[in-house]
Amino acid sequence: MYFDPRPKTSREDLFDREEEVERVKALRAPITLVLGLRRAGKSSVILVATSEMPHPVVYIDARRFEAEPYLTFKHVAEALGEALAQPMRRFPRLREYLKNVKGISVTGFEVKISWRERGSLVEVLEWLNRWAEEDGRKAVVVIDEAQELTKLKGYNLLKLLAYSYDNLRNVYFVLSGSKVGLLKKFLKLEDAGSPLYGRYVEAVELRPFTLEEAKRFLEEGCRQYGVSPPDAEKVYRAVGGLPGWLTYFGYTYVSVRGEEESIRQTVSYAVDLVRQEFAHFLEGRWAAEKRYRVIMEAAAECVAWSELKRAVEASEGRRINDAEITRLLKNLVDYGFLEKRGNLYCPPDPLIAAAFRKKYR
Repeated sequence: MYFDPRPKTSREDLFDREEEVERVKALRAPITLVLGLRRAGKSSVILVATSEMPHPVVYIDARRFEAEPYLTFKHVAEALGEALAQPMRRFPRLREYLKNVKGISVTGFEVKISWRERGSLVEVLEWLNRWAEEDGRKAVVVIDEAQELTKLKGYNLLKLLAYSYDNLRNVYFVLSGSKVGLLKKFLKLEDAGSPLYGRYVEAVELRPFTLEEAKRFLEEGCRQYGVSPPDAEKVYRAVGGLPGWLTYFGYTYVSVRGEEESIRQTVSYAVDLVRQEFAHFLEGRWAAEKRYRVIMEAAAECVAWSELKRAVEASEGRRINDAEITRLLKNLVDYGFLEKRGNLYCPPDPLIAAAFRKKYR
């Protein structure tokens, strides 16, 4: 059902993303990036694509680390150990290969990786590669919201990715990111000093639905529930084209059967969530908190760099260095709160704008 608020796992429940699913399934490069704003449907595309693959999939949801101020090797080892349980259930013979890894214990379908054995992650991938080669398959490692790994300290994950890219012909990575700028900054694909410099990656970008696509989504979703569709243009103006918010509206609409009330509930829920995410973004940035808030409030209607600088200076009653304004804006763009459209800075969807249009609390 299109309006099921949970991430989709079957193609029949996923609207319109056939091309994106096929590109993820194709595994055209050792590393595939799935990029898009929050609630663009990245997890659904990945889950549908991997459900149709004849390969073992090691799925790590890095959103589990959102509340962590920093990460260590132990966090990664624990997450990987838990993620290995699912492919072992589907491919039981994989257990015997993983038992060869130093620092790993396999009991039934439970895997524990010692956080003291730094080389164990390389060995896990090497044995996954060996099993996949002998079984005529590929091993797929998915890291959803991989930008959270920018907080990893004391372990260079990029070296691991580069080693796998160059040497393990049957291991493939699928990395998703809603903080697109942050993910690209983490991977350093264009940094000559990065282990991944010069490697080709397949980038699959999920864009918001157009008005016409949103209209079809709402019409077909309502048809599944046997209810009349709402005014799609009105809904689109209020909540935008991100599938997650359209799904939330649709789920509410078929439950309460009121267009206005469903829009109100969707906007209210989205605004609260955006504000929570922004509060999380501000953690550790308390010195610049007021400046970030002033920028977001000023940018709610799309404004130029110069106007944002004037707004910050007016709020503090003094001149601010140009480089400081540019740094603040880059952080907001990297984290997906703003995007640049020509010479203007704008919220990437109307619900982010709505969260800052009134005085931020």
